[in-house]
Amino acid sequence: KGVQVHCHEVGLQDPSATAQDAFKDLKVDENEKEANPKSYNDWINSVQTKRNNDWEFNVQFKQPEDTESPPDFNKFTLFHKGVENYAMNHTTLASENLQNVARMTEEQHMFSPCMVGTLESQFLKMMCQIKGAKKCLDIGTFTGMSAIAMAEGMPAEGQVITLELDQKIADVAQAGFDASSVGQKIKVVVGTAVEEMKKLADVAETFDIIFIDAEKEGYIAYYDLAMGGLLKDDGIMMVDNSLCALLYDKNDIRSQRLHEFNQHVKNDKRVEQVVLTMREGVTIVRRVTGRHGLTGC
Repeated sequence: KGVQVHCHEVGLQDPSATAQDAFKDLKVDENEKEANPKSYNDWINSVQTKRNNDWEFNVQFKQPEDTESPPDFNKFTLFHKGVENYAMNHTTLASENLQNVARMTEEQHMFSPCMVGTLESQFLKMMCQIKGAKKCLDIGTFTGMSAIAMAEGMPAEGQVITLELDQKIADVAQAGFDASSVGQKIKVVVGTAVEEMKKLADVAETFDIIFIDAEKEGYIAYYDLAMGGLLKDDGIMMVDNSLCALLYDKNDIRSQRLHEFNQHVKNDKRVEQVVLTMREGVTIVRRVTGRHGLTGC
């Protein structure tokens, strides 16, 4: 028997007829309708156009002139609260190696904001994997998170040389390396970055990736030494905290030195670069390529 017959036998009306009346009483929320238009183009026209009334054109047609100092920013972070946490929640979880370093940093009462953290450590690891890096130079060890992240992104025969000025900090980092599964790939060198980089250059060491995250006053010197031969012709340089030119206090000399560094790179015709708004800014630099490949230095 059909549904209609069964309904009739138990004294109920045909649902195919009564349901039509129910739908008449449903009202569409106009706000919901406006926020969820039928097509992508409708959404752009009805929602996004309103939300982007203050949008500033995001393509430049000529290189900006140098400025004496960075512009006023008056904030200590690039992001609204919650943005980095959301990004971290959707980024691969830090490995046990990195989690151990984070715990050690806290236990030793080191300045934890100096750690690269989940987002940047995963970024460094993936850059090494994408590049196929086998040798990396880490300028500024701190407690070792960046060195471990890069080592995790390299093959078994890969090597990270990491430079640290402070012996106490280097000892903490070494403990983290020894406890990790990639410690055999990492070599800690204690000394001033400039002098140790010169020693590496003297023995013709070259690197697939160079990561700069040391004293900000020395960034131009580190960059010039890297470009002077330590960075391979097809290598990649990554520079941390480049947007702290905005975030540090206006009267902090490090803000000015980072601004000078950013302009130094911008004006270097040997390279192309992009400044990423990750954490406190990461600049990626590579030598310019021509039609027949790398132009060299």
